[in-house]
Amino acid sequence: MIEHASVVSINNNGSITVACNTTACESCGAGALCQVKGKQFIAGNETKLDVAIGDTVELYLPPGRTVFAAFMALLVPLILFPVGYYLAAFINNDYSEVTRVLFGAGGIAVGFLISRVFSHLKAKDYTPQITRVVELD
Repeated sequence: MIEHASVVSINNNGSITVACNTTACESCGAGALCQVKGKQFIAGNETKLDVAIGDTVELYLPPGRTVFAAFMALLVPLILFPVGYYLAAFINNDYSEVTRVLFGAGGIAVGFLISRVFSHLKAKDYTPQITRVVELD
């Protein structure tokens, strides 16, 4: 998946802070579905392109990694709700429905914890990379 963003700052560690709230958003195909509009995020510059603050850059997000990251962030917590719910029944069949739902909510919490740990451990692998500087007409 390829997106456009504007360079906001250049960090000492080689990463670039970009934002999609500028003219880059006008040409972006994500439109109303975009969740980062108006927000800043980090992009990698492994190819060491010469970028300056205000440049519009093209970002590459591998589709497989994007789908897997969404799975980890959204579906893992949802999948763990029934696991927690039925775990309560497995532990003690006499638990009330409220207790089972609370175990399910605990499963969701564990799912978000797993997602959080995953995002911290694998953040570099799932960072969008700058592929080129876009020349605006």
